[in-house]
Amino acid sequence: MGSLSWMTGRERVQAAIFHEIPDRIPLFEQEIASNVASAILGRRAYTCGGGIGWYEVAEMLFEGKRDFLIERASRDLRDLYSTLDLDMIRPPLIPSESGGPIKRLDANTYYYEDEDTKTWRVQRFDEASKMFMTIDSSFRREGLQAIERYIEKILDKPIEVDEDSFDVWDRLFDALWEEKLFAGGGNLAISMDPPWLKVLYQRPELIEAYLDRMLDALKVSIKVQKRHGADLILGGGDLADNHGPAFAPSLYRRIFLPRLKELTDFCHSLGLPYIYRTDGYVWPLAKELFVESGVDGYGEIDYQAGMRLSDIKERLPHLILWGNVDCAKTLVLGSKSEVEIETMRCIEEGGPGGGYILGSSNTIHPNVVPENFLTMLKTAKRYGFYDYIAQP
Repeated sequence: MGSLSWMTGRERVQAAIFHEIPDRIPLFEQEIASNVASAILGRRAYTCGGGIGWYEVAEMLFEGKRDFLIERASRDLRDLYSTLDLDMIRPPLIPSESGGPIKRLDANTYYYEDEDTKTWRVQRFDEASKMFMTIDSSFRREGLQAIERYIEKILDKPIEVDEDSFDVWDRLFDALWEEKLFAGGGNLAISMDPPWLKVLYQRPELIEAYLDRMLDALKVSIKVQKRHGADLILGGGDLADNHGPAFAPSLYRRIFLPRLKELTDFCHSLGLPYIYRTDGYVWPLAKELFVESGVDGYGEIDYQAGMRLSDIKERLPHLILWGNVDCAKTLVLGSKSEVEIETMRCIEEGGPGGGYILGSSNTIHPNVVPENFLTMLKTAKRYGFYDYIAQP
C-alpha cells in the first residue's frame, strides 16, 4: 500500500490544517470496522469501532477480557494504520469493565444501566447489518421524565476522566506518533432520537443545562486528551438528515452556537484545531455552524445528502475539509471503476489549494466492501500527488 512520498503522515495532515500544499492529499478514516480490518490484515482483528467493533468491546468487557482487548486492539490498529499508510488516527477510548454492560440478555443483546442517573439501555448486534444498535432505553420508554431525571443527576456529579480508558491510545501513540497525527474527540450535541428533539422544543432550558454540563466536561476531557498527545479535536455531532437540519437556524443560534463558540475558543487556547463532524444536508446552518462558531473544519461531508466539495471550497474556503467518498452507496455497492471515479472527483474538487483530507463520508463501517476501500486508497495515492493536481 506504500507510495513514493517524502512527507510523514503527521507532516501531511499539518500541511492540510494550515492550507499549505503537501506532497499528496492526506488520508484518514475515523473508524474501520473490525471485519473490514480482518479482511485486510488476513487475521482476526479488533478495532473497537464500526458497529461490530463496539459489539466486541461489549463482549470483552462483560466477559472480563479487557486486558486481552487492549493487547489485541493496540496491535491490530497499529498494524492496520501502518499497512494502509493512513496519515491520521483517532484512537478508541476503552472504558473500564464497570463501564460495560451488566447483563447479557441473549447471545447478541446487552443491558446497560447507570445507577447514578437511574437510566438504562438495551443494545443488540444485528447479524445482517453487523451494527450494534440501541433497541430500547429509559429515554424511549419515559421520554421527558427520564431525560429530566438524567440531566438533574449529572448536574450533581463531579466531572471525572477515566485515565485507564487511554490504554490503547497510549500504546498507539508510543508506536506511531512520529508518523501519524493523533485526533481526539469532543462532541457537543444532543441525541437525534425523537424524545430528545421533543424536549428541545418543550423544555429548551433543560437542554441548555445539559449542554452547559457537557461543555464543562469536554473542557476537562480535551485537556486530558491534549496531555495524551491529541493534535486536533474531531467534534461536532449529527444534527441533520438528507433533507436538512433537525431544527431551525434561529433555535441553533440561540441554544447551540454560543456553546460551540466557547468550545472552539477553548480548543484554540490549547493550540488544538476543532473539526465539526456531521452527516446530512447542512447548508441552512452554514453561517452559524462554519463561520460564526469559529470551527476550523468540517468532516464526514455527506455526498449522498448533497454536500459537494466544490461548493464548500467555493463558499467556505477557510475550512479544513475531510471526507465525501460516499460510504452509503459507492463503497458498499459500487464497482471498482465507480470507486475510482468517486475518489478522483474528491481529488479534483477537494485538492486544489490544499486544506483537504480524503476519506469516506462517515466511517469504514461493516458493510463497506474491503476491496472498494483499498481501491479508494490506491486511487488516492496514485492520483493525489500535488504535482498532478491543478491549482486554482
